[in-house]
This record gives sequence, structure tokens and C-alpha cells, in this order.
Amino acid sequence: MNDCLSLPLRQSNAGSRPLGDWEGLWQALGEGEAEGLPQGRGEGWHAIAVPAQQAATEGAAALWYRCRFARPDHAGRVLLRFGGAFLATNVWLNGRLMGSHYGYFGPFGFDVTPFLKDENLLVLCCEAPIETDLARKRHVMGLFNDGDDRLYPSSAFFSLPESYRWEVPVGLWRPVELEYLGPVSVDWLRLRPRIEAGDTGRLEIETRLRNLDGRSMSGELLLEVTSPAKADVPPVRLRRAIQIAGGTEQAVSISLTVPEALRWWPWRLGAPNLHQLTMRVLVNGEESARLVESFGFSEAVVRAAPDGWSITVNGRPMFLRGAVYAPGLRLDQLTEELLRADLELARAAHLDALRVHAHVLPEAFYRLADEAGMLIFADFPLTLAYAYHASADENRFFETAVREQIPEFVGLLHNRASVILWTVHDDPPWIAANAERADVHAVRQNYTIDQEARALIKSIDPLRGALAASGELDSHLWQGWREGSWSDFADLAPALASAFGAQALPSVNSPVWDVLGRRWPIAGDDPHWLYHGFQPAPWAERGAGLPTEHDTLKDYIEVGQAYQSHLLSYAVDQLRKRKLEHCWGAFVFQLVDPFPGAGFGLVDSARVPRAALAVVRDAMAAVRVIIDPIAFVPFQPWGVGYRPGEQASVRLVVVNDDPQVSGRAEIRWTVWRENAPRQGVLGRVRDAVRRKSFGGRVAVELPTASEPALQAAVLTLPLEASGDYRLEAEMRFPDGGLTRSHLDFRVSDQLSTSRRVPLLPRYLTERLVVADSLHRAPDGLGFTLRNRTRPAVLTSLVPIRLDSRPILPPRVLVETENARLPLPRRLELPMEREVKFLVELEDVAEVGDHTLEIEISLPGLASGRVLLGGTVRAEDFRPPPTPT
Repeated sequence: MNDCLSLPLRQSNAGSRPLGDWEGLWQALGEGEAEGLPQGRGEGWHAIAVPAQQAATEGAAALWYRCRFARPDHAGRVLLRFGGAFLATNVWLNGRLMGSHYGYFGPFGFDVTPFLKDENLLVLCCEAPIETDLARKRHVMGLFNDGDDRLYPSSAFFSLPESYRWEVPVGLWRPVELEYLGPVSVDWLRLRPRIEAGDTGRLEIETRLRNLDGRSMSGELLLEVTSPAKADVPPVRLRRAIQIAGGTEQAVSISLTVPEALRWWPWRLGAPNLHQLTMRVLVNGEESARLVESFGFSEAVVRAAPDGWSITVNGRPMFLRGAVYAPGLRLDQLTEELLRADLELARAAHLDALRVHAHVLPEAFYRLADEAGMLIFADFPLTLAYAYHASADENRFFETAVREQIPEFVGLLHNRASVILWTVHDDPPWIAANAERADVHAVRQNYTIDQEARALIKSIDPLRGALAASGELDSHLWQGWREGSWSDFADLAPALASAFGAQALPSVNSPVWDVLGRRWPIAGDDPHWLYHGFQPAPWAERGAGLPTEHDTLKDYIEVGQAYQSHLLSYAVDQLRKRKLEHCWGAFVFQLVDPFPGAGFGLVDSARVPRAALAVVRDAMAAVRVIIDPIAFVPFQPWGVGYRPGEQASVRLVVVNDDPQVSGRAEIRWTVWRENAPRQGVLGRVRDAVRRKSFGGRVAVELPTASEPALQAAVLTLPLEASGDYRLEAEMRFPDGGLTRSHLDFRVSDQLSTSRRVPLLPRYLTERLVVADSLHRAPDGLGFTLRNRTRPAVLTSLVPIRLDSRPILPPRVLVETENARLPLPRRLELPMEREVKFLVELEDVAEVGDHTLEIEISLPGLASGRVLLGGTVRAEDFRPPPTPT
């Protein structure tokens, strides 16, 4: 699949030259070859920018490039280097096919020295096929072709008008260069640094050299290790003789001792000290290649097992305060300045870890993370299901693509101190959390290749942790958004929460609204909003409701951001109070929005903060007093409530992640009522008698940064007066440190706890229910479902109402060719297959128009009410004709 050189490292000893003056042409690969495009022929060529990520759409998925250049004035070898190209690339030089490469993130190239002329024509074709049957997809692009992190997210199920296009990236998103070097090049370089005793470092070096010449070459490797942080320490140098037969490769292993080595630490535990290795390849006394690579002496041990996790860095246990990170869908626009600013944003929010979600970022990001002391979970670009019900050839192509790209993935990032965990597949269908997602889970789709890929990663990098799947041993917690309630976080005990959160709209002043538009009012299933990520079902059922329930756009923005803030604050507190005992990390979904629209980010795609940024910054503070309400009544969509006369109980929990903070601290807490309910004169008198305020102090010995959270006190407050209350806790600790927390709650006889059950959005109804299928049957009313979304399981169709009257008890049958069977607890809804149902009725439906309301539940896909309309006609009551 990859007939080329993998070039993860720059190694030119004589510089490089970017190629320019590019022309482009959209045409299918086979058609272009037939018309002679590899030889530069064809019409319609036009100027095109390189590097620049383009968009492939239906009918335009292959983009040809060509450019001309003169023979370089270089006596050695010339490598043609591609920094990055979506997705499958075929390359011709002067009409000769040089080879191909598959995959978007790995630099690759060719030794073009024997094929150069005085004037040269370079032609290539980049192809990124469009896949609309997403469960059957076979191309490895991660979030770029599936999931909710892309424009026109897959949750819209191809329901939008033609003006909204499904597209995937294609083309050259990194420069194309000629790289000049001698006869021997370097395929890869793997560094394994560790501290052996005290400050003595041991650096294990593995590299593979390639002789690009047909003659045998002899020479030597010159290695030099320096510590920029300790300029007065002399560098460590080593020489090693080499001899390589013509046209072959040679693996070399070297071990170096580095005295006075400095450890690399995550930013909150110490300094992210980096060392530098310079490796020179000499052939016959002349430099052939030169590499400069930074690295850190750090030992990160991530143990992920069914019985629990543990995470240590340089021997210190760490609870990871993190966020999922997908900074943008245009990789060509992710400048170092933007990536550095995002890392600073994460640190300012007290985050020490980022999970690069279901894709691979430009390699510069991981180097910047090294410098910033940010820990990284590195995901391979696989997400959700692949090759489901695909042909054997399609499945074989997918698995081969994975096998070929894993070495590129690990080779690109192997030397980065910030990377502490590899993950093969995000949310694959085979994990237990997806048990209710139809046959795609039952057949354990993609399980074998995911396990094989994990083993391949471990063979290349045996020291780091590697997961076959995200969502198997870690947890994606969508309580309060796609399932359950926000209050369910109190009962969860995940080993590591790698995704949780809720959507919110951009702030009022954000330039994102120039893209979204400020039209108001707007429908909940507006195509423009759906294209830009809005998820109407969770908003309606658990969040701030639909736009039609709010008077102004400003109100809707504020209520939605408040819900996101409340959910994240409560979830982070619940996870941190289990620090190191049950839970080893909390990753908010997510740091920034990857595109302009409704998103989960603490900041939107324009980097304008949402209210949740300040809330999460407080919740993730190194030292925090967690105010944990007990036995409360959870409001919907949000709120903590107690009834008058009941004991309002609250825990005060102290968590400390700062290794510099220890000793005794004092917590001062107060409770007061901020607002009273409206009432008459007698009510105000009774209220004055009942109204009370409380306060107190608690002395506590702070836990160390390596210890679990500590329960400091349990407050029991006899509150009899109704109203809105606030509890504030202030903790002062040694060296003048101060932290504050608060909890707002309500005391009332009337506490709203009912969960909203909204109508299923129209675009979903159209893809689940056969229109006009409601009809009279001999024993009741029948209707038909046809799933045109994803493979799904139906778990419920009740309660049921006919013309607004409940049908009690509801009895639903599934009609097959041979019988009628009671609706099972789980019913597969295969794609594009009709399933017929019968709702039994005691009384015959009268002639006229009727509306049947059912509450449909498809776990992981949709839940809500569906209205089915139909007409019962008089002729429906006529008996069938007597057979002759």
C-alpha cells in the first residue's frame, strides 16, 4: 500500500528547497491516467495553492497536481519529501510512476536522484473517497469522516438539503520539498531515555540507516547529547563505525550515559527539561545526513486494566486534569502560534493533559507539548464502526491500511516526552459500553484488528501504555447529555473519564455568529444549525430546551452556557473527590470547538470563551474545597433542591494536586438565603421566624499531592424557610494560599424533577418511521419503522397514546411473515429494512383521523416522542371477500 520512503525526520545536511508554482485539476484517478495527466497532458489545469487543504465532495474526490522544476545543483542524493497529503497519493516524475502513499499524517517521499533531468515535471494525484455508509467505511481518517467533530456531523444522517455538502479533506496540506543529502539517509530514530540512579541518565538509541547508493558505503555515526538547561555541562559525544551494503538498510543500537541528566516533568510537578541529540552520518569523511532531536528523561507508567488504573510520572502518582483536543478541521491552518496559544489556554485552565481525539495533529504540536510540560494521550485516527457488512476485499483493505499506518503513527511521535499513552480506536462497536448498539456490537466488529494494532504498537514501543480502544477500560460519560441525568455523576466510579460534557452556543460577541447567523426565532432542526453541529435531541430532553422555548437568542445562549457550566462543574467535582481511589483522570469534552457552530468546547472555534471556561478553571484548581450535596432532589434541567424541614446535608471535601502545598488549613463556611418566595403578610411573618443563617470553621490537615481527596466535614443544616440559598466555603492554607467554592440550592415544597420527553426531531423521524404507514388492522393499529441512520437496537416504544389518551396497558406486537410476536426487550433495526408493528386496542378505532403517539428509545442514537397520523376509513371495516 505504501511504496515509498517514510520520512518522519528532517535530515538534510545541505538544506532543502520548497517546490512552487503548482497547478491543479479535479478528475478521477483512472480517468486522469487515461487522458495522460501523469505526463502533464490534459485541459483545465489552473493555479492552486500548496500547502492548502482542499475539500473532496461527491463526484470530485481526486485532485491532480503538477509543477515543474530545474535539476538541483547538488552532487549527492535528492529526496522528494511530502510533509502531508490527504489521503491516497500516487506520484509521477517525468512520466514515471515513483510510487504511492496512503494516510494523511505521515511525511513520506522518494529518492528521485536517478530520475532527474535538466527540466522536470512532477505530477501527483491525491484521492479521498467519499463514504456515506459510515458503518461500512474503510478509509482511515478518524474524525475527518465520521463522528460529531466535523461539519455536517454524522448525527445529521445525511438529512440536509443539497446546498449542504458532505465533504472530507483532500490534497497537499504540508509543503513539498527537495531535500539534499549524501548517499546514506536515516529511516527512523527511536530514543528511550531513563534515569538509572540519582541524576545519571541512560539513553538507548535505535536507528535504521539506508544506503541510497548501489555501492557499499563505510563511515561513522557521530552522536552528541546536550542539555540546554545546563549550558555549563559539557556535551556527551560518541562515535560508531558503520558499513552498509549498496541498496540495503542497517539497524543500529547504541547506548549512552548522560551524567547530570535533568528529568522532564509535567508543568504542575516541575520543569519540562529537554535534552537534545544531534546525530551526524559521515560517509568517507563527509556528512551525509544530520538530525537534531529533542527528548526528555521521563518515566510515565500508565497501567490500564479491568481491575483499575494507575498513572505515575517519574514515580509520582497523578490524577490527570485534562480535556479532549481537536483544534480544527483545517490542518494546514493550525499554525505553531495557534497551537502554542491553545496549550497556554489549557495550562491557564489548570489542565495538565490533553487527549488528541481520533486524529493526528501536525508533529509541531507534540514538540510544543514537550516544551509546555503537557501530557498527551495520542489517538490513532479510528472512530466508531468500520467495514460492517462489507465485502471481504473491503475489510481486507481497511485492515491493511491500519497495519501500514501504525508504524508511521508511532514513528512520528515516539520521541515525544509528552506522549504517555497510545490508543488505537475511539469508541469502537465491540466495547461493552456499546452493547446496545445492534448486531455491530454482537459480532464484535473491528475487534481483531484493534487488538492486532495494539500489539504492533507495543512491539515498537514497549515502554508506553497502549489501549486497543477508548471507551473499554476508560469511560465516556454522557450522563446529562445523551443519557440519564447530570446528577448520575454522583453514582459513577470510572477508572478514568476520557470524555464528558454538554454542548453550548458561542458567546454573544463571538465572530462565530457571522457564520451561524443571528436569525431568530429558529427551528430546533434548522438545517444550517444541524450542519454546524447543533444536536436538538439532547438540548430538548436534558439541556436548555429548543430555541422555540426562548424569547431571544441572547437568553438561549446564556441558558445553554449555564447548563454546560453546571454539568461540567458538578462532574469534575464528583470525579476529583474519587482521586486515586477509584478515578485517575477527568477529560472534559472538549477544550476548543473544531469548527464554527454549537459545540462542546470551553472556547469556540474563534477562541472566544464560553462561561464554562472560568467554571472549569475553578473546578480544576490544584487545591480545591469540593462542596458535595448529599441526598438532594435534582432539578431538571439543573438544580439542587431540599424540602423545608428536611436536613440539608453537604460534604466538604479537600483535594490537593500541588506538591508544594501541605500542612494545616482552615475552612470557613457560611450559608444564607439570597431570595425568598413571594408570599402574603402572614407568610412573611412565618418566614421571618423560620429564616436562619449558618456558619462555622473546620480545621483540616491537607492531603499531599500523591494522596486521595479528604473528607473534611459533613454539614447538616436544618433549613425550614423556603427560598434560594448559597453555601460558600473558603479555605486558607500555608503560605497565604486561598481557595473558594460555592453551591447554590433551593429549599421548596415544589421541586421540579420530571424529565422532558420531547418530540423526536423531524429529520430523525423521517429516517426511522415510514411516512403514512399508520393503518387500521383487525386487532388495532399498525405502523412501520425503517432505520436509515446507523445500525441500532429498539428497546422501547412505550408509553403510547391514541388521540392524547393513554393506552393502558400498552401491548405492542412485532409482525413477521409467519406470526405476531410480543415486542422483545431488544429488537434489532437493521439498515434499510422495514419492521412492522401492531398496537393492540380493546375497542376498534373509529372512522376518521387519528394520531398515535409513541415514545421510542434507541440507545446511543435517539429517544423521544413520535407522532404518527392516519385516517381510518369506512371501507377498512368491510370483511374481506369470501374466497372462491
